[in-house]
Amino acid sequence: MAFYLLITLGFRFISAESLLPQPQNVEVVSYNMDAIVKWDAPLTSLKDLTYTAEYTMPSTDFFYTVCNATKEHRCDFGKLPSCHGNYKFRVRIELEGNTSSWAETPNFSLKKGTIFGPPNVTLVTKGGAIGAVEVNIQNPVLKISSLKEAYSKVEYNIRYWKKTDKKDVPERALVTQQHVNLKPLEPNTRYCVQVQVYIPMPHNNTGQYSKAVCVMSTTNNTTTDGERRLSEGLVVSLVTVAVAFPLLLLVPWVIYKGKRFLHPKVKLPEHLKQHLIDSHQYPYLASQIISPLQEKYDQISALYGLEVRCPRVPITGREGMPIKRGHIEASWCHRSSVEKEKLTMVELNWT
Repeated sequence: MAFYLLITLGFRFISAESLLPQPQNVEVVSYNMDAIVKWDAPLTSLKDLTYTAEYTMPSTDFFYTVCNATKEHRCDFGKLPSCHGNYKFRVRIELEGNTSSWAETPNFSLKKGTIFGPPNVTLVTKGGAIGAVEVNIQNPVLKISSLKEAYSKVEYNIRYWKKTDKKDVPERALVTQQHVNLKPLEPNTRYCVQVQVYIPMPHNNTGQYSKAVCVMSTTNNTTTDGERRLSEGLVVSLVTVAVAFPLLLLVPWVIYKGKRFLHPKVKLPEHLKQHLIDSHQYPYLASQIISPLQEKYDQISALYGLEVRCPRVPITGREGMPIKRGHIEASWCHRSSVEKEKLTMVELNWT
């Protein structure tokens, strides 16, 4: 009985797996060191199929699931751990708890199988005895690492031609530098340039060509870079002087106006001054308009050695104005022991 049950379960398992065919045409596409696995749906009437995609790292048997129960026929594995070694990818179909067998890809090397995009190319004309063009190359950006880190040797295939040439047969140059001077070129002629990345053996990997970039080569009378920079510097200096000189002239005028604003010179009309002087309602203001009061003092003498008792009388200034810096009280005394009466001020007190 147990033997019969085991055979029945095994048959059902085989039957359920055989009902779901494998994905078809599984392949890996790599662009600038990324990894995308694509496949086709099998020829079947079954609907609502889902897919699971995995990969294994080099020198390991463990598979990492990236896309699970997806209905798309592709899986983007993104940035893989390393650009070195061989990867293996696999995909299977799933339906209502049943799965198909895995459809695996052959070992895939990113360094050999990836496709390099076009580099960024700029052209700069150089002056001299004959026309010349400098080609500046910028490597494509990779998903993992960089070209210089992934490969020990990187070369560039440059092709260039005259745009007016009807034959359009390009000349080629294989270089390792990213800044290359194309010489000799015909002066005053329009040239077009394209560049592709090339990885020599053992990888033998060739990238895509860049878009054609065209430029006019220099003539015999074209100035050099140093002369061009000097002329540009002179133009900038002249513009700076032309802007700064008027500003310097405006500085004294602005300072003068600022002082006049902070300290205005206001003069009252003569009839208003006279009205304020004659008015008794503003004595202080009137005193500020007329000339300042000249203070005068009398000479005072004092006699000592005589004891007297004197009444205290306040002393005032001229014209009934109080004496400045306090009030002075003086003692006027009568001297009885002298034949001739004399008033003498003998004591001054400040209050």
